[in-house]
Amino acid sequence: MLALLLSPLLLVVAGCVVTSEALVLSGVDVRNAKVSPISRALDDFPRPDAFPYAAADLQPLDPLDDGVFYFWPKLAHHAGAEARAELQEYYRCALRAACADGGDPDPKISCLDLCSSFTSHYPRVYPSDGQLNDVVLDRVAVLGLNAAELLLNPSKTEWRVQNLNTNPKLPYGDAEFDVITNSLSVDYLTRPLDVFDEMHRVLKPGGLAAMAFTNRCFPTKVVPIWTRPFSEEHHARIVANYFRFSGGPAGWDDISVADVSPSGWAGLRDPMVVVAARKSS
Repeated sequence: MLALLLSPLLLVVAGCVVTSEALVLSGVDVRNAKVSPISRALDDFPRPDAFPYAAADLQPLDPLDDGVFYFWPKLAHHAGAEARAELQEYYRCALRAACADGGDPDPKISCLDLCSSFTSHYPRVYPSDGQLNDVVLDRVAVLGLNAAELLLNPSKTEWRVQNLNTNPKLPYGDAEFDVITNSLSVDYLTRPLDVFDEMHRVLKPGGLAAMAFTNRCFPTKVVPIWTRPFSEEHHARIVANYFRFSGGPAGWDDISVADVSPSGWAGLRDPMVVVAARKSS
């Protein structure tokens, strides 16, 4: 379910919490999020009785192995600069929340970036705001399709080439990570429930999984359900269903939709949306 977190000076608006400074979504003070039709995509959107997507909904038009498709490094950004900056700010808020969760005066955070590339979109500097010590990313594991791109990723402390569509089993132990991210590639997962089950396994209890997407894609490689219809609200509901039907009996808590799209006219800038949830404690 979409859970509400209460904090001082708040107004509850359509499934999220508006404070004087930020929306609180999945336990994260998202300072650049806004209330919008996208952020309200899960309003009056009940959980289906069964996983609503058939096998054909998750098979892309192009059957070519993704490892072959990404054999040569592309080194291309898949969102505009303004949208990438907003995603980076979301990650800054999420990492700061992870820093606060443990109550450690000198926190060190372990992150896993799935479907990664030459960038994880993580902020490079974590300035103190006077309330928390600077965030230290003690471990950043990046997993993706192209070795050259992963080697160029400035955030990584370790890397691995793996195609999650052919092998969704993550090469990590149980409860290793505080935060898992997927930047702009959740729409390519052909075995999403297997991947989300694995994310749940390797996250620490209470850990955050954040799936970010925009409106750019490789049309022949995206799963067909993503295009029917091609809207951010529909995409948010798809990812929410991936969370709802994965994670075993314990499942996920606090499923949320953050609209962190940059300001400006739609059509003149890329949207940026993050669907996130917490592993049940």
